[in-house]
Amino acid sequence: MKPLVLALALAPAAAAAPAPAPTPAAPTTPVSAEAAEVEIAAIEQEIARGIAGLRLPDSPAPYHATVYVVRAEVLSIDGSFGGIITDVREDQAAAGIDIRVGTAERDQTGVFGQDGAWPRFILSLAPSPELTRHKLWLGLDQAFRRATGTYAQKLAILARLAGEPLPADFGPKPEPLARQPVPAPLTDSVDREGLRELVRALSKRFADHPAIDNGDVFVQVLRSHVTTITSEGLVLHEQRDRAVLAVMADTRALDGMHLDHGAAIHLQELPRATEELRKRGEELVDGVLKELTLMADAPMLDDDYDGPILFAGPASAQLLASTIAVHTGGTPAPLGDNGRVRDFEPHWQDSLGKSVLPGFLDLEDDPREGFGRVTIDAQGFAPKPLTLVKNGVLQDLLMTRSPNTQRKDSNGRARLSPGLAWGAAITNLELKSKKRGSPRKALEKELLRRAREDGYEYAYVVESLRDGNILGPVNREGATSYSTGRKVSLPLPAKIYRLDASGKKTLVRGAMLAPASMRVLRRIRAVGNSAPALPLRIAPGATGGFGAETGMDGILSNTVDVSVSSPDLLLDGLELVVERSENERLPILEHPLRRGQTSPAPAAAGDLE
Repeated sequence: MKPLVLALALAPAAAAAPAPAPTPAAPTTPVSAEAAEVEIAAIEQEIARGIAGLRLPDSPAPYHATVYVVRAEVLSIDGSFGGIITDVREDQAAAGIDIRVGTAERDQTGVFGQDGAWPRFILSLAPSPELTRHKLWLGLDQAFRRATGTYAQKLAILARLAGEPLPADFGPKPEPLARQPVPAPLTDSVDREGLRELVRALSKRFADHPAIDNGDVFVQVLRSHVTTITSEGLVLHEQRDRAVLAVMADTRALDGMHLDHGAAIHLQELPRATEELRKRGEELVDGVLKELTLMADAPMLDDDYDGPILFAGPASAQLLASTIAVHTGGTPAPLGDNGRVRDFEPHWQDSLGKSVLPGFLDLEDDPREGFGRVTIDAQGFAPKPLTLVKNGVLQDLLMTRSPNTQRKDSNGRARLSPGLAWGAAITNLELKSKKRGSPRKALEKELLRRAREDGYEYAYVVESLRDGNILGPVNREGATSYSTGRKVSLPLPAKIYRLDASGKKTLVRGAMLAPASMRVLRRIRAVGNSAPALPLRIAPGATGGFGAETGMDGILSNTVDVSVSSPDLLLDGLELVVERSENERLPILEHPLRRGQTSPAPAAAGDLE
């Protein structure tokens, strides 16, 4: 496994810029508020000059511009089997430009393959108005030329299309906000030495699990300050400390199938190598390694299955974060050469006023408290609690300033990651039941009853889904499913049990959830009696969610913080299919840690609970 270095995804879309050089390990000199204000004033002046002066013959003029300035301190430590593979600390500074030409009614946005490709450029680590002006002058010119080309492309597409007129491209601006001052710089330093020793100690625990082929313990820290400056006079600051302690491991089953597993502790402050964090880390590492060992010893899924499935524990929240978190967005589908690319439109966008969940369920998104709390969104709107679904009927969508045919106004759900990944996203999503929930044993009994009605003497319980925001893409060709039409691809089950009529639970592997319609959520038949909040880091936008597969190199830079609260969910309508693929032969030599040892007997599948 190659070393992973956390990096803000700040290379320009056209020509790659040189990466900033690593800085010494000494704490960063805080950026003074006075110097930052001078730089912001220079950016505002350059934006105004660009709006007034950028012109090309027979092309539309710019009417709106946004500049994002990101300054960050990044620490990435990677350890394996007691050795430190990566220990990198960097200061990074960059900016991105979003410029719109035409009018709010019709501009260049919303063209497939062109949206989001903002010109980005490296800045000086400390504010430098002269350098920033120079970079911004070039960046605005580049962005403007690209926008005019896309605008002409969009008009050509619209001229060929019949049907109803499209909604406006840019909605009303937010209520004026008092200008935010530059926040005071954070001066506390990262506990680099302590965290390195913590990673070293935790990764040594891999030696106690000789069935594991590879594994890494990561600590990543991102201290970021994102400033948003618009041509409407808006200046926003978001200063955050975010960190993650994660473990990833992989091995092979006896039939050669490659398996991986991972988990993380998500933090919203600078981590310290405390005794509490060490104990949590030990539980994290030991849990992942034990579970992966059991997965390697588990039998394959017997056959395809289309009976009821119980999503229990984290799996229920992960399911909602893979579906509802993405498909409740209000951003319309982009335009392609043959019309709207509907595969990239959230599936619930045309379902306002329709039944999307059973009538006993409500769905609420509350930004006020929790892991995903937000006070001002990325476009300057103050988000308020939002009832998305009431009595099973879709009431609202996650709206930014991109209107659709049914909603014109933003409700403050625009989210921006430190790496400038942008889009609509949830904050703290909660699924609430008006019907009294059932304990796990009662749900399992109901699961088996419904399975018998479908002709099965067994059923399946999914307790967690594979987290691609930790593990990245699946490293097995046969485990990749491709959705077609209006189907949703779901993450692989990580912990999945076969539940027999006797109540015996057997861990299995090789199961895939077939692509499904969002209509399957109307077939939630029963729910559990508690809904703990699960903190998650997901990519925003229509291609984000729990299934985005950012991997560890993007888990802090390309995600936003959210939480999902869901009871256990018993669903009909999902299909489990057996993963069918060829596996590589096992290594010829025995694992070096096994030599001279008697391999312990594999633990029973029930020990995983």
